Formats: sequence, C-alpha cells, structure tokens
Amino acid sequence: MYAAVKPLSKYLRLKTVRIYDPIFTLHSKCTIVILLTCTFLLSAKQYFGEPILCISSEKHIEYVQSYCWTMGTYILPTDADAGSGSTWDISSYSHATAEAFNLTSLRALVANNEQYARVISIAEGVGPETRGVTKRMYLRYYQWVFMILLFQSLLFYFPSYLWKVWEGQRMEQLCCEVGDAIILEDTYQTRLQMLTKYFRAPFSAIHCCYSIKYAFCEFLNLLISILNFWLMDVVFNGFWHKYIHALAAIPVYDWNLWNLMTSRVFPKVAKCEMFIYGPSGTPNVLDILCVLPLNILNEKIFAVLYIWFLFIAMLAAINIFYRLVLCCCSELRLQLLRTHLRGMPKSHVREVLSTTGYGDWFVLMSVSINVNPSLFRELLEQLYTEQKQSRSGKRHSTSPQPTSQAKTERTPSNNRSTADNDPLAIDHHSIGTVSNRLRDGLQPTAPTLNLMAPNDEIISMDRFYQESEA
Repeated sequence: MYAAVKPLSKYLRLKTVRIYDPIFTLHSKCTIVILLTCTFLLSAKQYFGEPILCISSEKHIEYVQSYCWTMGTYILPTDADAGSGSTWDISSYSHATAEAFNLTSLRALVANNEQYARVISIAEGVGPETRGVTKRMYLRYYQWVFMILLFQSLLFYFPSYLWKVWEGQRMEQLCCEVGDAIILEDTYQTRLQMLTKYFRAPFSAIHCCYSIKYAFCEFLNLLISILNFWLMDVVFNGFWHKYIHALAAIPVYDWNLWNLMTSRVFPKVAKCEMFIYGPSGTPNVLDILCVLPLNILNEKIFAVLYIWFLFIAMLAAINIFYRLVLCCCSELRLQLLRTHLRGMPKSHVREVLSTTGYGDWFVLMSVSINVNPSLFRELLEQLYTEQKQSRSGKRHSTSPQPTSQAKTERTPSNNRSTADNDPLAIDHHSIGTVSNRLRDGLQPTAPTLNLMAPNDEIISMDRFYQESEA
C-alpha cells in the first residue's frame, strides 16, 4: 500500500519556483493527494476483502453475490428520508399488542404495523416491506465510490493545470538560479540586470492579462467546490444535510447516534431482491441480506472529506474577496510588497508603484517569493533610481528655451557669459559679426573677446582680421 501512495509524496514537494499561493496549493495539491489516497484505499481488496457478502437460501451463493453487486442493493428509508410527516409512537400500542407479539410471528406483527417491525429489525434500513407499497432507496453509488473520488481529483486538478498552461513558465524564466540563499556574484549581477531591464519594459498589458488569468483560476476553484457539493448531495442521497448529524455526535462521543446517522448514507447491511423462475415459469421472489464491508471505510473517509471540502470552499470564497480588495486598494498592495523589502524606505516603494498597475504589482509579488530577498531589495532600489532619473530628465527637457530673436539681440555682456560655457558658439557669432561689418564698408574694431582655434590656441581679433583680408 505504501508503494502505491509513495509517488504522491513527490507531488507535495515544494518546487524551486512556486507559481501558486497557499490556498491554491490546498486546492490543487493537497486535495488531489487526499482523494487519490482514498481511492487507493478503497480499491485495495487485500485489506478489506470482498466488496459485498450476501446471505441466501440458494446454493449458488457466488452467483447471488455477483447479481446483487451488479444490480445494486437498497434500504428502506425512514419517514424523514421518504418525506413523510407521520411518526410512530410506541405508546399507542397496548399491552395486548405486546402479548400478541410474544405469541405470534414477526410476519403477523408486520400486518399490524410495519414501522414497529422495523424498530426491532437487525439494522437501520433493513426490515420487512410490502412489495409495491414500501419505498426503496437504492445504493447505486456503492460500486462507483472509487470512480467518484477519482473524478473529484481530476476536477480539482483542472484549475492548476489550466494555470500551468497559461503561465507558460514565466516565473521560472525570471527567477531561476536566484532562489537560493547563496548565489554566485556573476549570476547575481546578470540576473539583477535582466530583471531590472524586464520591469522597465512596457509589459503592463501582459502583466494585467497574467493576473486576470490567475484570478479566473481562483474563481474556478470556488466554482468547483460548489459543484462538488451538488454532486455529492445527488450521488449520496442528501449527503450534506444527513451527515452533519453524524459529525455532531463525535464531540459528545455518542456512537449510537453516529452509527444511526452514518447508516442512512453508508449502510453496512442492505437488502437485495432476485427473481427465481420455476419449471413452469412462475417467478419466486428471493429476499437476500447483503453486508457491505466497504461502507465501514466510506463512512470514515467521507467524514474527513466533509470537513475538508467545507474548509477549502470557505478559503476559496475568502480568497476571492481578498483579491477584489487588492484590486481596489493600492495602499494594501504597498504594505504587502514592503513585507519583502526590509529596510527599504516606504517612499521609495511608493515611488516604484506609482507608475504600475495591479498586474505589475502581482508579478513583482510573485518574483519576491521566488528570489533571494537581498536581490529583490536591490532590484527595487534600481527601479527607484532609474525612475527618479527619468523623471528628472523629463523636467529638464520641458524647461523653456530662448527664442532665435533673443539670440540675435544679445549684448556683449551676454556673449561674454555664453563664451564661458560654449566657446564654439561665440566663435561662430564673432565670425558672423566681422563679416557683416566688412560688407557694410566699415572698419572692424577689435573686440575684447578671444576665439578658440581648433587646436585650442587663443588667437586675437587683429590676426583674424588680417587673415580674413588676405
């Protein structure tokens, strides 16, 4: 048995890169392991013997057992199960009736009151019946319990499989090699530069789609939990409202109530009916009593599953509400991200998140879970520095520039101040001024400014005038 369950332990191991949150892990991994373990238990014939054992006056008992296993067994429902409002009061029976019971057979008492005969029957749901009048509750699920558990495991696995396909190993590509406590320096710097470049790229639309798909898979978990409630209630004949009374008997150690309530869903003894035809074709009804050994295990398994399914359904509903709050509250997203950034000022984190949406924050949170904490903190610091530099660059580019008319009307003092900053600009301006004076027939006067030659040699205006005359 351990060899059959051992491979499931590998499925519960934490991966190097985690793409599910804890609640999603409970749905996609823990629930599947529990259901598959229960499936293996119920299918292990060597531990629980034959699934059905029948008592009959027929000689071919193996044939009878196969018939009842194939065609199914049934029990006689109580008044509450049958929907009847009538109850039976034992005080309505007189002393004469009790004496009649001591003197007559059970068949005679059944003619008086069938419900009283059931009280003294061998088990809950087993007793005398009037054919065609007494209602029956067939246990059609008994042969298919392990298939139902297997189907439930596939149902709960579907959201995780869908997310794994949609995720496309994005987290693994972003966070590989940097999840350990000790990282090589080259790897550290390379992955840091790659992550910085990735989060500076315009991927907001992709990240938004990424987070929406994950939220849809979380909603699918809740929807599957609700669908599972309906499925079990239909298959097990009102499982949810009957089994709550059985679970209520456990804290008070009332095992009589436990046996009574569990037998209404998973009876250990049931009835079976088979027709035997005589030589002339006359049918004879054969009343068979069958023991259902697997229901001893079913009642324990489904008591655990009852609590587990309620637990994960409540967590899924809370998780959906939590996701809606995160979408609407940016301050909460800031505080959650700061839990992975010990020592980083809050203003720096706010500055980084000021230009990001919910999708970018979701990817940042996923990365913070899977990478080294110091690397993630340094990543946010670099994003903050680059974002601050880009904002300061935009301010300088949007500052007002002087017009061309103002440039032509500069005074020598203005030109002198400009020469200190840009010598080449003064050089071109001086050349233009001298050429204009020559064209007007005026003698140029040597200004007080100097020019810079291409080899940084300072030349006077007289030398420049002589060169221009030549």
